[in-house]
Amino acid sequence: MEENDAEARVSLRARALSLGLGLGRDGFAALLFLLGRRAVAERGAVARGALFFPLFGAALGSLVSAGLELFPDAPAALQAFLGVFLLCLLSGGRFVRDFVMFCGGGLVGGLLLLALLGVEWWALLGLEGNFRAIALVLTPMLGRWAYVVQGYGSLPARAGGFAAVFVKEMQFTQFAAASTSAMVIGLIFLNALGTLMLFAVASLTIVLRIFIHARRGGVSSVSLGAGALIADAITLGAAGLVARLAVG
Repeated sequence: MEENDAEARVSLRARALSLGLGLGRDGFAALLFLLGRRAVAERGAVARGALFFPLFGAALGSLVSAGLELFPDAPAALQAFLGVFLLCLLSGGRFVRDFVMFCGGGLVGGLLLLALLGVEWWALLGLEGNFRAIALVLTPMLGRWAYVVQGYGSLPARAGGFAAVFVKEMQFTQFAAASTSAMVIGLIFLNALGTLMLFAVASLTIVLRIFIHARRGGVSSVSLGAGALIADAITLGAAGLVARLAVG
């Protein structure tokens, strides 16, 4: 009996270690992907690591906030421009490229991108102090969560691409964990307002997802990245609007 118990404990430890190593590997692949690395062999790992997307987004957003604090005497317009630039840089510019391609590229795509980034710049102009720091944490957090929301349960536009693997490998566990962490972070920083932002991002992402399925037959890596950038702009724009309304 004692030998059986000892073997069971050893087996349990081995499974726990294997699970921990697997989560670490998947999380690292997801982090590299969010920083701009193109997933190739580790596509499945990125999908399984999607449960960490909101946490990584919040951590990266805090780095942007800290970076702006290094230039306290810079003009507000310049700080806002730097904030927008750093937010785009978080993904290695991938989400920016995806948005332009999603909008058809060319002049139209470029103008729509400028309009979207202009919303972020306008929002940052009206944000300062702790509220700006909170907004910069929530913006990439909800943007990365929107990536998960659009991908979970969707159909891929084409077989064999990154989106096809991402959709197939991401299960309810990853979606639920990502959504729970996004809601908790939103509640911690902005209480009910954070939850309202989360539901606004979720609603608009679902509308975008329906549109993509109707017009393009399913999601693609381009639509996923474009959706994340749109969610960034929605979150930061809402924060900027709230800040201006609060001032009166």
